[in-house]
Amino acid sequence: MKTLKNFLVLSLFIIFASACKSDPLEDYFVNATESSDFFVVNIPANVVEFDTKKLDPETIRQIKSIKKVNVLLYKNDFDTDVKKHEFEKAQKAVKSKAYKSLTRINNKGYRFSFAYQGKPDKIDEVILLGKDSDYNFAIALIKGKGINVNNFAKAVKHIKKVDDDQAKSIIEMMIPKKKNE
Repeated sequence: MKTLKNFLVLSLFIIFASACKSDPLEDYFVNATESSDFFVVNIPANVVEFDTKKLDPETIRQIKSIKKVNVLLYKNDFDTDVKKHEFEKAQKAVKSKAYKSLTRINNKGYRFSFAYQGKPDKIDEVILLGKDSDYNFAIALIKGKGINVNNFAKAVKHIKKVDDDQAKSIIEMMIPKKKNE
């Protein structure tokens, strides 16, 4: 009886401990959505249309598994030191053990890093962290199901068009209107 009791206590402890594990990036997103310094946008996947004639059926299936993209924009205009500190917190969350680095791009004062969760041939989430030289930054979470890195790169090359009306309404939501308008 004592062994059974010890087993149950140990089992409950293990269940409780595993439930308390958290994802640093998810925690960062939750905390940021509660802050007035951030703007959160959920972009539906149908904003982007791909040239499916140039993609194989498996790539098309994987791209269709993407339902939305969550974007977190840092919109605070404080001094650069404050923005740099916040960017470093975001970068630390993206570099957590749950995410693997995919690639980095530096172009004309902009830095982008891509990471993913899952295996290279079965990605469930792609993370994009981008910033400019003034430490204005954004994080995008692209959630899909079993996406292959090569197929993802191939699909991006074959973007046919972006739905201008949807993209325009998303951009208008993100940019505050001037008081004179």
